[in-house]
Amino acid sequence: MSKKNSILIVDDLESNRILLEKILSKEGYKLITCAEGNEAVKMALEEDIDLVLLDIMMPKKDGFMVFEELKANSKSAEIPVIFITVLTNDQDLLKAFKMGAVDYITKPFTPTEVRIKIKTQIELHNSRKLIAGKSNGTYDFVSDSHQNTISAINEQLIAIKKQIKNLNETALNQEDKNQLRDSLAFSIEVEEMLQQLVGKTSN
Repeated sequence: MSKKNSILIVDDLESNRILLEKILSKEGYKLITCAEGNEAVKMALEEDIDLVLLDIMMPKKDGFMVFEELKANSKSAEIPVIFITVLTNDQDLLKAFKMGAVDYITKPFTPTEVRIKIKTQIELHNSRKLIAGKSNGTYDFVSDSHQNTISAINEQLIAIKKQIKNLNETALNQEDKNQLRDSLAFSIEVEEMLQQLVGKTSN
């Protein structure tokens, strides 16, 4: 039996944690929750986490500070992070993408959006691990069900690139636009990784 993907939910409001658990309860994930930044960093280092849902607006240590700590530690640097926020202005979204967030979810939550965005990032994370494993000779095949998710992941990458391009058209300074171009280049790199995975599975 395959291991369940683990998701760390970080939000200082218990009601939000409960709601996210309810939305994701039937999706087959192992769900871990915590209420503040220091605990989140500790859990990310101790548990085998595949994705972090990270609230931005938290007391003492906000989501951006937590994210910086995760990226600074080699044990947690590669864990994908989706920011949870009520903030919707371009500068906040730009900051999240510049820091390396893979996506964002706005409050109030839309269950379908939450499930789709999380499923996409989990599958993408699994794809990266499979590619790394095949490169190291530790995987002999990729399941048919995993191959079936690749087209969906590509569709999400297209949507992310569109978001980045739309932000690039807003009134941003040159430095911010350069950062956006880096993010766009990363999304293209991920597409190439997926193509590599498909190529490996066909051999």
